[in-house]
Amino acid sequence: MYRLTLLTLPFVLLSGPALADNVSDHRDPKKPKIFISVDMEGIGGVVTQAQTSDAQFDYARGRKLMTDQVNAAIEGCLEAGAGEVIVADAHGNAQNILPEELNEAASLVRGFPRRLLQMEGVDSTCDGVIFLGYHAREGTPMADISHTIAGAIFNELRINGTPVSEAVFNAAVAGYYNVPVIMVAGDQNVTREANETLGVVDCVTTKESLGWTSAKARHPKAICKEIQEKSAAAVRRIGSAKPYTVKTPVTMELTFKNMAPAEAVSYLPWVKRTGGKTIMIETPTIIEINRFLTALFALGAMR
Repeated sequence: MYRLTLLTLPFVLLSGPALADNVSDHRDPKKPKIFISVDMEGIGGVVTQAQTSDAQFDYARGRKLMTDQVNAAIEGCLEAGAGEVIVADAHGNAQNILPEELNEAASLVRGFPRRLLQMEGVDSTCDGVIFLGYHAREGTPMADISHTIAGAIFNELRINGTPVSEAVFNAAVAGYYNVPVIMVAGDQNVTREANETLGVVDCVTTKESLGWTSAKARHPKAICKEIQEKSAAAVRRIGSAKPYTVKTPVTMELTFKNMAPAEAVSYLPWVKRTGGKTIMIETPTIIEINRFLTALFALGAMR
């Protein structure tokens, strides 16, 4: 998602449990509504932060590759009969996708902070979720630009005792709204995890990671072609897809890369410090966890 340069968070203010969200079912089976969350590190052709950071020389190329692969997914969805398509730019400052080059049939969520972070725009009216440009979690061997949400701050995120990637965490957020993940695109680590964890899901391996800043990828046009085909196939079989959910109440353990933020966050009365760099909270649903992480991310990004 985003590799923040801030190493400490002096404090975190977060409201109590979220108000009840609208989780009723308003779907039109004739015209599926698709939500697409787009990160950048897993885009085919992207290999280093030279393509993912606006301060780097090759960032314009990364934005173009990202936008083209998003458009391929949109076209596949529309080809398969989707009605509304919502795209959430979910990387960095969330202003990476080129709006003027995006397929006109889609709407675009841009900018941070926002309440659902990478999943802003998903709700119970959606029929399926697609993850594009996703990457492996922090510490995964042979994984190009791997990290978890905020690479300079977070070391490991555990949900109910299990380490999770952004893809698995965000799948659980979609599952809260009873919406299944129908397609995942990223490197071989991401697609393997999706097949093992999320059930029946179409996957596109956008590149083969060779190390933390190296990968082998097909031509961008070939990647876009497969993304379009798999997106269409995923929408056509949407009726058989099942949401990914986690047991409630939800326990989150978050390990920071440094001591200071763990200590600061532990001052909150409902946060327990379980180690020098680790804190734990328990909430009624995954949504409160999402908003807690959103607050940490937003405070870090603003400093």
